[in-house]
Amino acid sequence: MQPQGPRQESDHPSQPPPEGRYRELRYRHSSQFSGIIEDLEVSLLISTYQAGKLVAVGTTPAGLHISLHNFEQAMGLAVHPRQLAVGSRGVIWFLQSASEFAPRLDPPSTYDACYLARKSFITGNIHGHEMAWVGDELWVVNTLFSCLCTLDDAFSFVPRWQPPFITELAGNDRCHLNGLALEEGRPKFVTAMAESNEPAGWRPIKGNSGCLLDVDSGQAVCRGLSMPHSPRVYGDRLWLLNSGRGTLETVDRASGRRDVVDSMPGYTRGLAFHQHYAFVGLSRIRETAVFGGVPIAEHRDELKCAVAVVDLRAGKTVAFLEFETGVEEIFDVQVLPQTRCVSITGPYPSQDDAKDVWVVPPPGKLPHRMTVVRASGQAADPLAPGTISDAEVTRLVQSGLQAQQQGRFAHAVELLAQAAAARPQSPHIHNHLGNAQQDFNRQDLAEASYNQALAVDESFAPAHQNLGYMLINFGRFEEGIGHLEKAQQLAPADVNRVMLATALPIVYASLDEVPRHRQRMLNSIDRLLADNVQVDATRTPVPTNFFAAYQGFDDCQLQRKLSRLYRAPQSVAKGKRRAAGGRIHVGFLSSHFCDHTIGRLNLGRIQMLDREQFEVTVIALGHHRDPMADAFRQAADQLVEPTGSLEATRNQIADLKLDVLFFADVGMNAMTYTLALSRLAPVQCVTWGHPVTTGNASMDYFVSGRHLDTPGAEVHYTERLARLANLGTYYYRPRLEGDRSREWFGLDPDRHVYLCPQTLFKLHPEFDAVLAEILRRDPHGELILLEGRRPTWTRLVQERFARTMPDVADRIRFLPPQPNADFLHLNALADVSLDTLHFGGGNTSYEALAVGTPIVTLPGPLLKGRITYALYQKMSVDDWIVDSTEAYVEAAVRLGTDVDCRRAARRKILGANDVLFEDPAEVREVERFLRWAADGGAGEWSVDG
Repeated sequence: MQPQGPRQESDHPSQPPPEGRYRELRYRHSSQFSGIIEDLEVSLLISTYQAGKLVAVGTTPAGLHISLHNFEQAMGLAVHPRQLAVGSRGVIWFLQSASEFAPRLDPPSTYDACYLARKSFITGNIHGHEMAWVGDELWVVNTLFSCLCTLDDAFSFVPRWQPPFITELAGNDRCHLNGLALEEGRPKFVTAMAESNEPAGWRPIKGNSGCLLDVDSGQAVCRGLSMPHSPRVYGDRLWLLNSGRGTLETVDRASGRRDVVDSMPGYTRGLAFHQHYAFVGLSRIRETAVFGGVPIAEHRDELKCAVAVVDLRAGKTVAFLEFETGVEEIFDVQVLPQTRCVSITGPYPSQDDAKDVWVVPPPGKLPHRMTVVRASGQAADPLAPGTISDAEVTRLVQSGLQAQQQGRFAHAVELLAQAAAARPQSPHIHNHLGNAQQDFNRQDLAEASYNQALAVDESFAPAHQNLGYMLINFGRFEEGIGHLEKAQQLAPADVNRVMLATALPIVYASLDEVPRHRQRMLNSIDRLLADNVQVDATRTPVPTNFFAAYQGFDDCQLQRKLSRLYRAPQSVAKGKRRAAGGRIHVGFLSSHFCDHTIGRLNLGRIQMLDREQFEVTVIALGHHRDPMADAFRQAADQLVEPTGSLEATRNQIADLKLDVLFFADVGMNAMTYTLALSRLAPVQCVTWGHPVTTGNASMDYFVSGRHLDTPGAEVHYTERLARLANLGTYYYRPRLEGDRSREWFGLDPDRHVYLCPQTLFKLHPEFDAVLAEILRRDPHGELILLEGRRPTWTRLVQERFARTMPDVADRIRFLPPQPNADFLHLNALADVSLDTLHFGGGNTSYEALAVGTPIVTLPGPLLKGRITYALYQKMSVDDWIVDSTEAYVEAAVRLGTDVDCRRAARRKILGANDVLFEDPAEVREVERFLRWAADGGAGEWSVDG
């Protein structure tokens, strides 16, 4: 496609409201507002049916950027990676993404996203309210007909669901159904103003008759709401706006209990989330009978029209954008992620004081059936009939897969979605689209795409395999196993058998489950070996066994057996040993050289390596773009960012002719794990980014530390163990920026805060008894955890706690994941940090000790449970190292309850922690190892040199 400049305005049969163009709009915003959306790298879309506008809000270097676009009675908005849907009076408009052209639009370099009105669907005036994409299908709350509906060209709408109390499909707005929430990509909750089956029966009782309904059961989750709107599931919590009271609330789906998060000066309607912020639409209310009897009407003169920004950690409004004139009511608010400033070309650009933008195919690429007319007036050869030719679909798929391989995931999704729309009966294309959506971190859409592939062809094994693997990682273990078994039944393959054998729950339901799943896995792997199974790892990455490390066992024999299941090229290395006295060429490889734990542990090491002795090549997989990724690029003498296939990447690394290939981690990523199966350099080593042996014969050394591993720990590794004097990092000291209070995070300042900041799959069930006893011993204690990357993880942990510690579970809080700066403040505000059993903290321990927070740790015999211990040993501090779970509880409660003890611990840590950060001696130790290994590793490695 090519962008074309402005030309004569095209005609359109419908027109926007005549007052839309000329109404004056005045707005103001708090000082924090633009900074928040700039830091989040998002734009906001706001609809207002009263003013007939879609408002786009973004940021540029000059500050806040606001544009207005005419849509008659603009209401529901729905954001999809490749298009927007805008509900208006009788019509739903679809705006197509054309973001590749955004930087070229006027003013140049202002926009990074672009949406163009491309088509519309006439529903008639069904009073459509909220809308949401379920995969590629748009679901609409049809308020007039009291139903959820979808669209079909043969009909005005297709009813898909009605509340059970609605007895017929009739256009008389019986319950004022208005809001829709998805969960795991499917309709789950709706709001209505009353459980009424009479025409307009909600109106006389609207003040307190509102309800939240479960779509699956049709039953009310809670009642007694005042004109509710905008239900949402976010961060494993159920949210809604109790509009008639001006509140943002959470709802306990089991009991129906509601908690007010914040009260606001407006009729709350329109809700979107991003990171730890909620964006809430506020409206003034009309002086009509509609709002009579509604509690907020008592404060009519104090109400505002605005978008409020609520910090979910603090539970309060921290910023706002207020419309002083021109806009009185807001209907919907949506977030455009990874979009600083969006250009919108609506259906009436001339009414928006905007220029038309045309997008046309380049010559020879006409996608639709059409005839090209010669100057003589005779028809030239027409293109092949059909909406899009097979060749064009093939081009879209190939281009999409290439963009995906190059890390341009948004573009890949856009191209593959076009192909899927053109060939909706192709399970292959839906499967490709699901894979790209996973890479784009839209697992909800990926699940829908895999399900669409199976709807087309239930016997399509690749979709079963992909869906099964993804669902297991979601925490939906049994459901995922079912799909993997189906894939194996339909298309028997060794890789399916391996995936089934190694599949593990992310969160265990009980302590008994751990050894049961362990034994099942070991037995299954033994059967595979007995059957001489070998998966070819030449062209396709093989799955990792990442979650086995969190069971708490020695994984050496397990990893050794797993490596025997894979067949990979073993003699790829093309390097020659350097000339005598020449620099050692070392390559550092990871998929996480970015703002990630692995990035923080490795950046300083690479930057500080002596360039007179070493030539450094950074091999960065993963296509990351952030300041830390840029720092890795600058630190490298040579940067390699492979964008080809597994085979091409393997050969690209071998062609570097490295002396030493240093894996920062193996086991966290399928590509890295598969590369580590091959010999790509004369010497290959790995360190403790993932603190488990690889099991691979091609890996020569495991680089550990004196206190990370105990004497005799060689039995835990298939590699030769090299224990450095310290940890082998050059870790930059984290520094607190700005001020935060406990109230900022929504924490009670009078509670004793026990923080366990680890990812939820580190919470071994054995740890439950320790946590429960701490809370029982300290009635004023509160345990703070961070929500899981997937909502299911959080729910599974909460359900387990309800079984294992029901008496104290109400004093366990889950906070949303925190940005780095806030995470550091959260550590500083905690009374004590709790290291998890069996697999403890690493990067998080550096951060807690940097701000002086004492960590209670119970080191085990394996490296994965000894990193905090090693940091304490380097500091010569051992006060909070314990040797039993009983001692763990005693130490934690003492720190939590004894102010003097806690202050003394902080002073001691802050007085000793300098040795942990930016220590050149640790890099010199790595250099000593690299020289020794490159020279052949003669003799035994000595920790003392």
